[in-house]
Amino acid sequence: MRVLKQRRMYEGQRDMLYNQTYNLDQVAFAAEGLKDAQQTMTAMKAANKELKGMMKTVKLEDIDSMQDEMMDLMDVSNEIQETLGRSYNVPDDIDEEELMGELDALEADMDFESESVPSYLQPDQESELNLPAAPTGHAAAPPHQQQEDELGLPTVPQASIRT
Repeated sequence: MRVLKQRRMYEGQRDMLYNQTYNLDQVAFAAEGLKDAQQTMTAMKAANKELKGMMKTVKLEDIDSMQDEMMDLMDVSNEIQETLGRSYNVPDDIDEEELMGELDALEADMDFESESVPSYLQPDQESELNLPAAPTGHAAAPPHQQQEDELGLPTVPQASIRT
C-alpha cells in the first residue's frame, strides 16, 4: 500500500513538472513572438520613414509634367518623320505595268551579269590587259634548299651522324 501511495505521489509530481515545463515553454514561445513583433515593427517604422523621405523628393506634378513633355517630344518626332517621308515630284498617275516592265529589265540585266563576267571586271576593248599566265603544277625547288624526310623535317647531313 505504501509503495502504491509513493507511486501516485511520484506520478503527481511528474505530472506537475510536465505542466510546469509546458507552461515555461508557452511563456518562452510568447516572449519570442513578442520579440519578433517588436523587430517587425522597428523594420516597418524604418521603412515608413525611408519611404516618406523618398516621397518628399518625388512630386506628382513633376511626373505629370515630364510625361507631358515626353508626349510633346514624341509628337514632334512623328511630325519630323512624316515631313521627311514626303515624296516630291511623284505624279499621281503612276503606271504600275510600266514600273514592273522596268523591274523585269533590271532583273534580266542582273541575271546576264551573274552568268558571265561582270562589266566592271571585263577589260577595256581598247587596251587588253597583258598579264602573265597563272602558274600550273608544282614549282621546282631551289637548288640550295635542304631535303626533307618523310615527316617534312630537314634531313640531318650524314657527316653529323655518329656511329
